[in-house]
Amino acid sequence: MSVTGIICEYNPFHKGHQYHIQKAREVTGADTIVAVMNGDFVQRGEPAIVDKYTRTKMALEGGADLVFELPVRYGVSSAEDFAYGGILALESLGFVDQYCFGSEAVEQQLLVEAGQYFANESQDYKDALGKALRQGLSYPAAREQAFREKVGRHEPERWTEEVVKALFSPNNILALEYMKAAEKLGSSMKSVAIQRCGMGYHERLEGRKIGDEECFLSATAIRELLLENGETMTGMSEECLTCLAEVPYRLTAQDFWGMCAYAIRDKWEELEQYKDVSEELAGAFRKSWQEAVSFSDFVNRCKTKNITMSRVKRGVFQVLLDVKKQKERSEKLPYLRLLGMRQEAAPLLGEISDTVLIGRVAKDKQKLTAGASELFEQDIRAADIYRNVAMAKAGVILPAEYQRPVILV
Repeated sequence: MSVTGIICEYNPFHKGHQYHIQKAREVTGADTIVAVMNGDFVQRGEPAIVDKYTRTKMALEGGADLVFELPVRYGVSSAEDFAYGGILALESLGFVDQYCFGSEAVEQQLLVEAGQYFANESQDYKDALGKALRQGLSYPAAREQAFREKVGRHEPERWTEEVVKALFSPNNILALEYMKAAEKLGSSMKSVAIQRCGMGYHERLEGRKIGDEECFLSATAIRELLLENGETMTGMSEECLTCLAEVPYRLTAQDFWGMCAYAIRDKWEELEQYKDVSEELAGAFRKSWQEAVSFSDFVNRCKTKNITMSRVKRGVFQVLLDVKKQKERSEKLPYLRLLGMRQEAAPLLGEISDTVLIGRVAKDKQKLTAGASELFEQDIRAADIYRNVAMAKAGVILPAEYQRPVILV
């Protein structure tokens, strides 16, 4: 049996995601598609528009066979740590043969070479990166400049301006991080790129009319439609629209602002302990907290030339969700939470031996060590916070985390 893994957020699941799953199955010849998906909060530092259970059901309806939750300490983190956590999760399952991701206009071999280059972290590269950071560039911009200087300049016929620009586009940045993580973990999984179709990764509608059905809308554009109009008539399948219709809320970061503001004030003296919060950003948090009137106002006050908006947002939610810096990265996940599956994929679960499979939360949690249980409680706490805000917005009682069964399709 061939198994292909996908690392994802599905916020929300749309026709482009369905196309990706179909192409991944076709290109790799996979019998089973495994998705490792963010929980209720996403990588760029925001809540998912709807909960992880709704998005799991959408993914299963759209072609995935197994959906596991990416622990929140990797999910609300930099692209590097998000990718590392996703690859680590797929490796921990022990039965995934290849991982598949979307890419934009760069040959697979060039992606592989760039990923290996970043994984090796040569001293020349570190020096160039440090120099660019000292010039006041953000980390993404500094990394691109260092790559141009140490690689692109020496082989301009291969690393053309067009290729390098595409290499550091949002989707390809994640692709590079996946391959970098796989290299560091000594993974035997094969990497497979699928050419992205339709709108760009973060492309918005910006007043344009929705046109060709085959030109997939981005998740950003779909969220825009959902938040402004309450629904979207294109970009999502009928099954996904039915799932959405059953959810009585659509959440944004602003819905969490009161909680976030309290958490920042409560952790006032220890902000530097949180994962993406540097001394500079902690200082900005303390200064901006005094005057900010909303989540977006706070973020705009804190961002600078060398601190991106996404990093500020991640830092805010890391404080709220208690995601702190780690001394070293794990090389094994102590558990994986199964969110949903197709019945025919059930036999694969019996092959999991290198990590604890959590399906029935209350019962399976007892199998964890004390340290693993503490990490798992971080995921439960994040879900509880999300549920509390969702209930307040919808005005209805939603099932508690310990009452949620695995979704079966």
